[in-house]
Amino acid sequence: MKRSVLLFLLFAAPAVHARDLRQLGAHVHGQATVDLAVDQGTLELALQAPGIGIIDFERPPANATEQAALDAALATLKRGDWLTLPTAAQCTPLKRDARAEGFAAAASASASTPAKHTHAGLNAELRYQCANPAALRVLMLALPKAFPNLHEVIVNSATAGGQSRTVLTADNLRVVLAP
Repeated sequence: MKRSVLLFLLFAAPAVHARDLRQLGAHVHGQATVDLAVDQGTLELALQAPGIGIIDFERPPANATEQAALDAALATLKRGDWLTLPTAAQCTPLKRDARAEGFAAAASASASTPAKHTHAGLNAELRYQCANPAALRVLMLALPKAFPNLHEVIVNSATAGGQSRTVLTADNLRVVLAP
């Protein structure tokens, strides 16, 4: 029950489920958001980023090179190697998922219709079970290093100790969680 309430408070207000969208809403290029929650040994992260911040375009891939860039970005997000957890926390991955939203070609587009600008983006969800969650004091999120077009990553975190917001840049990759 406690976990459900915590996750609801963290994700419900600002979030719109990306899978229910045909086009992502307005966003800031070069900025991503990560919602992070720790509850009863479970660590969950949900990333939302504009395509331009991850792969430098927000439209259907125009060629094989762009498709490869999209596929590589999805693979990187899904692997989760942009996240470093303290070894002492003894975390085991339960879920690693990534998806692209808004990059598919519009079925109704025709040669005579001008292309409409879309706000395509990428999402990732990671979930870990941690045997020693008390050791989750400092996490490293290297998203600005993995994706140099991400100039800042806003991390909203919620733990039993409270909520906080951290802004990450290439020079600051540390998220300090409330005890």
